[in-house]
Amino acid sequence: GYAQNFTQLYWLRALMGVSEALYIPAGLSLIADYHSDKTRSLAVGIHMTGLYMGQALGGFGATIASAFSWKMAFHTFGLIGICYAVVLMLFLREKKATSVETALTEKPSVTKGFALLFSNISFWIILFYFAVPSLPGWGVKNWLPTLFSQNLQIEMSLAGPLSTITIAASSFMGVILGGILSDRWVQKNIRGRIYTSAIGLSLTIPALLLIGFGDSMFHMVGAVFFFGFGYGMFDANNMPILCQFVEAKYRATAYGLMNMTGVFAGAFITNLLGKS
Repeated sequence: GYAQNFTQLYWLRALMGVSEALYIPAGLSLIADYHSDKTRSLAVGIHMTGLYMGQALGGFGATIASAFSWKMAFHTFGLIGICYAVVLMLFLREKKATSVETALTEKPSVTKGFALLFSNISFWIILFYFAVPSLPGWGVKNWLPTLFSQNLQIEMSLAGPLSTITIAASSFMGVILGGILSDRWVQKNIRGRIYTSAIGLSLTIPALLLIGFGDSMFHMVGAVFFFGFGYGMFDANNMPILCQFVEAKYRATAYGLMNMTGVFAGAFITNLLGKS
């Protein structure tokens, strides 16, 4: 909010990205530790609804910026984040391992963790599986307000909340349904989580076509709804799928690598779409 030029804004935003990247692998790993196969996908899904809610409220940043200033928008959301950080420091706790688990668990090694992950063909598959949908995923989320504004000829102050609320609300439903379906399916079939995730991704394909060709409110909102719903089903199952073949002590490392790969893919496509 105190940035004076584009360069300052660019590097401060990059620094904010580092703090975000620290959070997500640790947060999802913590949730996975607390939940068994019966509730893991739903728990991750409920957690993801918080991210979607944040994205929806973030859409009002354009409205606040229009009514006051863009600096005011950054200051407001930044202060909320600082207050929330204090709450987490006071109340968030690691799951305590039993004495038997402690005795059997050796101290995690960074080099050994990387060696185990990169020698695991399943990890390479899910890394690829996570990165490829990140291309349309980040592209749509980052450029959706602009797309709404241009395709529907509406002001950004209206396009911002409309686009982010639509994708957040549909993703909200997708992660909850995807979590419940996955947790039940995996009890009967070990591939249940993978199938649930694949169904979610399949919904995003026609949605992407409609987003590109849509020129009416009905088409655009409907397309974004299906995209968000499908992507939510996918989002809810990435960490639970990872838990099926990665030890608990290396899950945060594994998800951190996945998240980094996905963000790099998102940065590439966002820049490419912006130029186009």
